[in-house]
Amino acid sequence: MRRILFAVLVLVFAFQAPAFAASQKIAIASMAKLIKESEAGQDAQKKMEKKFETAKKQLEGKQKELEKLKQSLQKQSLVLSLEAKQDKEIEFKRKVRDYQDLAQATQRKMQLEEKKAGTPVLQLIQKVVNEYGKKNGYTAIYDKKTSGLLYVDETVDITNQLLLEMNRAFRAGKK
Repeated sequence: MRRILFAVLVLVFAFQAPAFAASQKIAIASMAKLIKESEAGQDAQKKMEKKFETAKKQLEGKQKELEKLKQSLQKQSLVLSLEAKQDKEIEFKRKVRDYQDLAQATQRKMQLEEKKAGTPVLQLIQKVVNEYGKKNGYTAIYDKKTSGLLYVDETVDITNQLLLEMNRAFRAGKK
């Protein structure tokens, strides 16, 4: 009985040894850096800023208008009658509400556009990471911030190599 058990254990370990012996190549990359510093990410960011430049100026103008109206209301509050003062306060509150509504609507539009503009960048990152991982024989490539890894040796960080590959792919896609 012992011989059979010993033989079974030897066979089990013999067949598992090659699985443990296979080298695993693991790397990390910073998605945030790839998005922020890649040409594709910077291009998307510039497009977003350009698209909402007028909306931001409009919001800033309305905010300055509200500040002037508030200062005017404070200066006139001693001189105005109670009824006139209440009318001015109601007008001010209405303008504040209008400003807040406009700011929220603009924020929602910006978030939707950001998502729309960011999708091609994320798709490019996914494509480049997959191709780079296959080409260089990586078993896994993890995101530096969201992977949950507590310690990683910086020699396995391939963010800069991926950044170069992304920029090449972006330039090739623009042609």
